[in-house]
Amino acid sequence: MNKTPFIVMWSILLAGIAMTLFVVNIALNQPWFGFTLTLDQQHVVVDRINKPLVGVQRGQVIQSIAAADGQNRIILTRQDVIEDPDQLETYTQGRQFFVRQHHIASLLRQSHITMQFADGSRMLLNVEPSRPLTSLAAVFWVQMLVGLCSFLIGGWVWGMTPKRYTTLILFIAGCCIMVAAFSAAIYSSRVLALPAPLFELLSNANHTGAVLFSIALVLLFSNYPSARLLPAGLQILFAASAFCWWLCDMFKMVFSGPPVGAFMPMLIGMSLMLLLSWLQYRKARYDPVTQAALRWFALAIALGAGVPVLLMSMPSLLGMQAAMSQGYAFLFFLLIYVGVVQGVARYKLFELEGWVFRILFYLLGAFLLVTLDALLIVVTAIDQTPAFAISLLLVALIYLPLRDMLARRFSRRRSIDREKLFQQVVSLSLSPADNQTVSAWQQLLKNLFNALHVESEQNVSPADMPQVQIKNEGITLCIAAIGYLPQTQLHYAAAGRRLFAASDLALANELYHMLHYALQARDAYDLGASEERSRIARDLHDDIGSRLLSGLYQQDIKQTKHIIRQSIADMRTIISGMTGAGLALETVVNALQQEISQRLQESQMTLQWHTDIEDGLIQLNYQVYKNYSSILRELITNLIKYAEATAVSIQITYKQGKLYTCLADNGAGFNPETVNGTGQQAGNGLANLRQRIILLKGQLEFQAAKAGQGTEVHLMVPLALCNTENV
Repeated sequence: MNKTPFIVMWSILLAGIAMTLFVVNIALNQPWFGFTLTLDQQHVVVDRINKPLVGVQRGQVIQSIAAADGQNRIILTRQDVIEDPDQLETYTQGRQFFVRQHHIASLLRQSHITMQFADGSRMLLNVEPSRPLTSLAAVFWVQMLVGLCSFLIGGWVWGMTPKRYTTLILFIAGCCIMVAAFSAAIYSSRVLALPAPLFELLSNANHTGAVLFSIALVLLFSNYPSARLLPAGLQILFAASAFCWWLCDMFKMVFSGPPVGAFMPMLIGMSLMLLLSWLQYRKARYDPVTQAALRWFALAIALGAGVPVLLMSMPSLLGMQAAMSQGYAFLFFLLIYVGVVQGVARYKLFELEGWVFRILFYLLGAFLLVTLDALLIVVTAIDQTPAFAISLLLVALIYLPLRDMLARRFSRRRSIDREKLFQQVVSLSLSPADNQTVSAWQQLLKNLFNALHVESEQNVSPADMPQVQIKNEGITLCIAAIGYLPQTQLHYAAAGRRLFAASDLALANELYHMLHYALQARDAYDLGASEERSRIARDLHDDIGSRLLSGLYQQDIKQTKHIIRQSIADMRTIISGMTGAGLALETVVNALQQEISQRLQESQMTLQWHTDIEDGLIQLNYQVYKNYSSILRELITNLIKYAEATAVSIQITYKQGKLYTCLADNGAGFNPETVNGTGQQAGNGLANLRQRIILLKGQLEFQAAKAGQGTEVHLMVPLALCNTENV
């Protein structure tokens, strides 16, 4: 099961701390007689004195040690206090060294020893079973720091991308440095001697870490950053050869001594690493970003690993003394992983983004919280009353507020402001479809789930893909594309401290549907606005434009005025429709009465107008009064042109949500085929009438007058239905 980066890093940190404490415990569980020894030219001398001892001075030359009764006297030589047995030229010398160390360690297990100095004086020393923490030299802590940092930084990079081969190799290299540094820290800071089994085990661990580190570097640059330079078979062959070399060194055979058995593999590995990094650089010549990252990374490794190898390995191979202490030479290895951190920050080394540093910050904060808790428990456990009172005061005034703040910062789940979330979703739905809106959507998701990394995929989501789903066993939350917003993937919830859970899935589903409905509403609004603009343009063109154009060519001034009045009336109708306020039925009827009365009067026809409107407050929307007015105008136009009538009667009645209109004349009548639209003379006027009736969901009937002359037109419009639907 996948783990979050925070859990992975926390596990690595705890493992590193546990191993550090284990190594420190081994270093402290050594016999201790109050001071450390060092080598001054060819003499063993007193170095640091950690407790008052009468007759012992720093720099005093020690000649021998013996049991309390003077038996089993051992004369000390320079080889007894050398920092690393790898400085010996042959394996035979090494075996003799470990045998001698075992004898000295056995002598130090007694409760008292006799130490003889070069000036002839003797001193009986009390040997304690363990040494104090302050007696550990600076070189011990340097090696511990290098090993722990290499392990943690390598684990940090690997924890971000655990499935990548190259980051795993980097983590293994960090583990190898830790093994080599920790083992060297123990035997290089020994008081005088270690038991042979323990010393040999530590020395072999040091060799193993060094050889594996060399193998890891070669494998790393065989595959990183841009191409696999060595086939898998060659990589396996190289690892197998290095393993055989290591076996020969472990069993002290084939080779003459540590210079060849231990140091030669490191030189070979470093040479191959430099060659492979140069070839990788050549491969990436068309990728300046990769070249920059590779330059920095290769330089860090060349300095961090190359310098100590040259300072330690070359002198040993040439039979010379090492140029510097092995313990301090480990500091150069720290450059490698400091370079990794800087490479991630500047060059996106291993393709890691800047957000991975948030994992470190959270981890350090959580570690600080736990450490402070542990320290306060230890401090407040002191029995002395003043110290206890001061501790309580510090806890009450400083630590408790700080602890609460850190606890809220690292453990509290933020509450979700639904109202603010809804406002953000609505704002997104009304934003234009551009990259800025996509970025705003990503930022909203990132803030909502506190995700470490958010990325979008422009590919269209498959039709069968769930709208929201959790992938990679909780590491990734995938949200399908919504409208113009692409598919989005969120990685590592709560800044990598936990996996995505069912509650996150429910929240993402809610957010998805909220935005989906908002975008649908926006699309419907845009479609309605577009149709309304098209309708206004059509009305302006068909009604006002055509009338004004026909009036332009009229010879009769009265007809021209009539056309202008109609155009003005249409203009008012269109403007009323644009405002969306609607018109009262009574207002529409009165306007039609004035218009129709004037037209008929100009045509020498009399008009009888009768209205029966029960509810004078009924409002007509634009489509209703526009189409209703156009129908009456078209009927009056046809009547004037073709009816040959002298009198017209119009009756308008509104009852129970329906508007009834009856128009009658005493003219020449009509041809049923023409009215029904089946004859050849059926014109566009009647077709337009039928179209408008369909829009109004009404009925239109033509009937012959009862006396055999004239025509009756019956029009019914359901106002309640028309006013509630988009017609």
